[in-house]
Amino acid sequence: MEQFQAIFDAGKEKIVSEIKEKHHGRSEERYIFQLKAKLPEELAKKWPMVRSIIAVERHRVSNGKGSVDTSYYISSMSPNHKLLGHYIRQHWRIENSQHYVLDVVFKEDNSRITLDGAVENIALFRRFVMNMLKQCNCGAPSQKVKLKKAGWNDDYRARIFFGL
Repeated sequence: MEQFQAIFDAGKEKIVSEIKEKHHGRSEERYIFQLKAKLPEELAKKWPMVRSIIAVERHRVSNGKGSVDTSYYISSMSPNHKLLGHYIRQHWRIENSQHYVLDVVFKEDNSRITLDGAVENIALFRRFVMNMLKQCNCGAPSQKVKLKKAGWNDDYRARIFFGL
């Protein structure tokens, strides 16, 4: 990380791709920088498949307020691979859509479960239920509505979980 940050700060990195988007009242520019990984020997032994280090710098403007943040990644793909930015974006699309459902529908961030093993078990159960709700064409407009209806109606719940 320090190696990449030093080169990044010195401006010696190469912008592999630049993406500009405007939607939902905000604009975002993403700059993707990649370097060949030159890991210290101890890290190279632990992670022999790491071939590149990536930085994604995001410049956002929403409601007239600007922000910049940088995320770092490691990859087994070679540096300068043109699809790395696309793969990173797809990862975040999936992550954000899943997190939104788990937080809004299942209130995962408000969970007070702390017992050993219980956190992992309930997280697995939530994801199982989320997938069942997603697959069911039960006429409800959202997973939140489907979950509420399943809590109120035994027949509806059976339809979701057993396809009845």
